[in-house]
Amino acid sequence: MANRTDPDASTIHGTNPQYLIEKIIRAKIQDSRYWKEHCFGLSAEGIVERAMELDHIGGLFGGNQQPTPFLCLLLKMLQIQPEKDIVVEFIKNSEYKYVRALGALYFRMVAPGAGDSFF
Repeated sequence: MANRTDPDASTIHGTNPQYLIEKIIRAKIQDSRYWKEHCFGLSAEGIVERAMELDHIGGLFGGNQQPTPFLCLLLKMLQIQPEKDIVVEFIKNSEYKYVRALGALYFRMVAPGAGDSFF
């Protein structure tokens, strides 16, 4: 299940949640060392622990465009779709600014339009 969306996950904006990240970037994330070592079999609780270890925000870096751990965790969140309570706690977290940023970006990507309610 490392590279597949959770079967219980719902579609977001009418599509598979993983497709919110471009195919090439998704492939680079899934081929990265961080993804294979730290994100394989990760649950919602594990994402919280990994997010607290973040020390920067970023996309791709380096000559061969490696994904940052932040981007890997974002894709994992899109795969497993943590409960809304967990996402809200990410956003309310004032102690770890990168956890808060991860929660806010995830919320921004999956939140419905202005006419719908996320909560």
